[in-house]
Amino acid sequence: MFGFRKKKKIQVLAIHGFGKNRHHEFDAMKEYLEKRSCQVHLFDIYDLQNEQDTDEKKWMKRCEIQVKKCLEQDKELVLIGFSMGGVIASYLATIYPVKKLILVAPAFQYLDLQKVAQHSLATLKNLGKKKTTESLPTRTFMRIVDQYKDSIDHVDAPTLILHGTSDEIIPYESSQNVYKRMKNPCKLILIEGAHHKMLYDHQGYETLCFRLIDDMIKDELFKKELP
Repeated sequence: MFGFRKKKKIQVLAIHGFGKNRHHEFDAMKEYLEKRSCQVHLFDIYDLQNEQDTDEKKWMKRCEIQVKKCLEQDKELVLIGFSMGGVIASYLATIYPVKKLILVAPAFQYLDLQKVAQHSLATLKNLGKKKTTESLPTRTFMRIVDQYKDSIDHVDAPTLILHGTSDEIIPYESSQNVYKRMKNPCKLILIEGAHHKMLYDHQGYETLCFRLIDDMIKDELFKKELP
């Protein structure tokens, strides 16, 4: 009898955006991908229960720790970043050996800071007492975006960018502008009618996004005609 070695699962690390859901933004995606030979790692960047947890250096350090843990398991790592997490993932892809980078509604440019605050901070009850555009968590979000948004220009890994044309928080034009600058293998796919939370808002766009992400992970996206 000859034994057959079980195929190794692809390591995927997902970095969430700025809001109350944190890693739960990826729950449905994780379930989808783990049925398709991926091992998806989720974590939280900040502590909702600690109103003092607004140091962007600590937020970034937590992300780096997770990348290092994944790379210890496998030399090939796929990074997925949503919104603010897209900016963070872009930066991490410039300093760690990432096989592929997938960005969903990346926050390279926020449409309206007031909308960002209304979208996220209205529900972050314990993370900063003031629910205004001047609250500490919002300023942390702004510092991360402002400091790391240009990292995307230095990414070498093949990259997929997904963005909804009806995104009310991050303008899809920001992803178009980034795409025009990129020199690495890259695809930008605009999801017609999709809003910012298209990975988990149950408006019917999740399955399309998950399928495109899965195709990218499996090296199939660049081979086939896009929808």
